[in-house]
Amino acid sequence: MRHGFLAELKRRRVIRVAIVYAVVGWVVVEVASTVLPPLNLPDWSVKLVIVLVALGFPIAVIMGWMLDRDQAGGSARAAPSAGAQAAAMPVARPAPDPAIADAPPKPDAPAGSERHTIAVLPFVNMSGDAENEYFSDGISEEILNLLTKLPQLKVSSRTSSFNLKGEKVDIPTAARQLGVDTILEGSVRRAGDRVRITAQLIETAGDSHLWSETYDREIKDVFAIQDDIARSIADALQVALGPKERRALQNVATADVHAYDFYLRGRRYFYAMTRRDFLHAIQMYEQAIGIDPQYALAYAGIADAYSFLYRYSSAVPENIAQAEKASLRAVELDPDSAEAHAARGTALTLGGQYPKAEKHFETAMLLNPNLFESYFFYGRACMSAGNVEKAARLFMRAAEVNPSDYRTLGFLSQAYEAMGRTDSARESLVRAKAILEQHLRMNPDDSPALCFGGAILAQLGDREQAIAWTERALDAAGTEAFIVYNSACTFARLGVTDRAFELLERALAQGWGDRTWIEHDSDLASLHGDPRFDRILQQLS
Repeated sequence: MRHGFLAELKRRRVIRVAIVYAVVGWVVVEVASTVLPPLNLPDWSVKLVIVLVALGFPIAVIMGWMLDRDQAGGSARAAPSAGAQAAAMPVARPAPDPAIADAPPKPDAPAGSERHTIAVLPFVNMSGDAENEYFSDGISEEILNLLTKLPQLKVSSRTSSFNLKGEKVDIPTAARQLGVDTILEGSVRRAGDRVRITAQLIETAGDSHLWSETYDREIKDVFAIQDDIARSIADALQVALGPKERRALQNVATADVHAYDFYLRGRRYFYAMTRRDFLHAIQMYEQAIGIDPQYALAYAGIADAYSFLYRYSSAVPENIAQAEKASLRAVELDPDSAEAHAARGTALTLGGQYPKAEKHFETAMLLNPNLFESYFFYGRACMSAGNVEKAARLFMRAAEVNPSDYRTLGFLSQAYEAMGRTDSARESLVRAKAILEQHLRMNPDDSPALCFGGAILAQLGDREQAIAWTERALDAAGTEAFIVYNSACTFARLGVTDRAFELLERALAQGWGDRTWIEHDSDLASLHGDPRFDRILQQLS
């Protein structure tokens, strides 16, 4: 007991405070004894100093104990327990697994704060021109990205929020689907050099307005508007902003609205996820850089577009070289950009430079613990390198950051399967299927979702439905290499070997060429040992 108390005194630095105080007190008494008598002050003046120093000693010790306890308590509150974080999650997630217990760090909230949950719905385009849809979507996403930088907020992902685009759903229903207690909605009207942005923050439990504002400004003020909206949300939710958070809410990626406009156009193309759109995205990002050569996010966008072009459509060395070049420039221009480091990590992964990629992914996670892409693509990198346990940890974290992303749960299932954890793998698949079904109810023609869903259904044993979904995806987007490749995986799962090889060969002919992924893809396990599979790997060497 005594030993424990002494250890606690040391931990709280009380002993250090006592020693420092004693030394300083002794110096004060010595100085008083030397200086006060020559000044003809009363004899009791030196005694008074001694008494005051003695009285101050217990006060200093007590203050040292109490102050350190407050600091320790603040630190404890800054890192919520796993149980508290689980209670805050809107949907179920995998139970902690002893085999993968050391998950990546989670975002910390300042002491004494609670994490509010919020979704940013796509702002409605009121411009009367469908061509301006990219701009209203971009405004919504930029505000969302600013809010993710606040550790006190849990922000619903872009994927989740944009799934509701065009749907006539009331606020309480949207809140239930997204698992949030506040929603930001708004509209954008753009006309020439003017923009009118309306935003309102709604507390979903009572369907009441916490804050609303209308901005009628010149287009060049769009950055200030986004910053003001983010700060107003923080104020309305009573989120305390320190210097770091205030800096995070300043949109300083570029000061040129024309460069920003091209960047938003590029991002709209990028999300379409086809070969043609990747090329269009690159053109738009290049236009942005032509206007602002210091635009780090545009370079990161180019890197991602080339990386995806390489992985999903055209695996030629030039594409990966361009991705590495652009991502390097992005990090050089803005070493504090999580997006730049994530883009760099992705490009290096595809180039087989895993140790270097790991450093950039780790940096991205530290800079913005709410950035989904860091965990997701880091997990993909670990899968490619054959490190399935670490991949599982990262996919678990990605699923927490973005609970509505069915791909994450599918890859988590693959990682579990490779680890021999069949029960956990099936649990992840069941959750992925539920999310997919909800997604397809709102997006019935989403070919990537149908294709991914086919693979999940195959693993769950629903053969007929798996084939139906896969064929629908092929009919709609059979010219896209990643659709064809994933369809080959589904047929391999189902044991339709000839059809699987036919689609695999077609995917390679269309540009798919991620050799390390094919080699470690558990979906293709039934093809291993077949001479045709060995020839495919040799073809990609």
